[in-house]
Amino acid sequence: MSNKFLKSILIYAILFSLGCTKNVLHESPYDLTDGMGLVKINYSCPYYSNPGVMVKINGNVVSSLITYSTPYPGGGLNTGGNTYADYLSVKPGNDTFSLVVPISGTSIPDRTLLTTVLNIKENIYQTVHFTDTASNTKAYITQDWATRPDSGKVLYRFVNLIPNAPVGLDLYFDTSEAFKKPVASNIGYLQATDTFSLDAGTSSPWALKLNGVNGLKVNGKDSFFAVYSSVNSVANQRVFTIYARGYCGLPTTDVRSSKISFEYNK
Repeated sequence: MSNKFLKSILIYAILFSLGCTKNVLHESPYDLTDGMGLVKINYSCPYYSNPGVMVKINGNVVSSLITYSTPYPGGGLNTGGNTYADYLSVKPGNDTFSLVVPISGTSIPDRTLLTTVLNIKENIYQTVHFTDTASNTKAYITQDWATRPDSGKVLYRFVNLIPNAPVGLDLYFDTSEAFKKPVASNIGYLQATDTFSLDAGTSSPWALKLNGVNGLKVNGKDSFFAVYSSVNSVANQRVFTIYARGYCGLPTTDVRSSKISFEYNK
């Protein structure tokens, strides 16, 4: 066999190998940002008019026009946005966050809903949750889980963003009388649970109930004030932040009524 033929085989093998590497699954650029804060904005301010809002960080517009309720960048379930679990890269330390309503068709601020200074951690996935309206608007930061769980599991954290709940909230997975089980109990406003996991694929309704209020019964069954169900909420190896949003006591037809939503973290 000639040297020329052997060289041809070697070159072909190298090119074939390089071609195969194009199909290797890589982490997103957000996961490779070192020395920065990794930030997601959860815009959950329940204005009746539901204006389009832009987010500014340190004077710079960092979002597209978003409405209630949208995790940005990315999205979730029972939210605006998409199905991705993206994060912004933000300078760590004290940063100025603003929610602005722009002049129609522009990014020029027409009015500012909130301006606040928040401390962003370096090399940490974190969500800035905005809730309530007008002078009562609040920002609350949760640290998000950085890795996927083992196959067959789904990882969650629950956050209460309902300002007028009179007591803490209980979160249930499965609302049937025989099998209903609280996965979080007595979580106050602007409080979050530790992470917890469930088996993937075990789809059941999620529901909210006021802690300690056992007298709410309809036809002998517990009356939950918000219920949500989606098989995607138990997708294998996903990481979610579940959040309660809106206001208690409003009809379901009102955009501001109590709801359960899921933010994609992984």
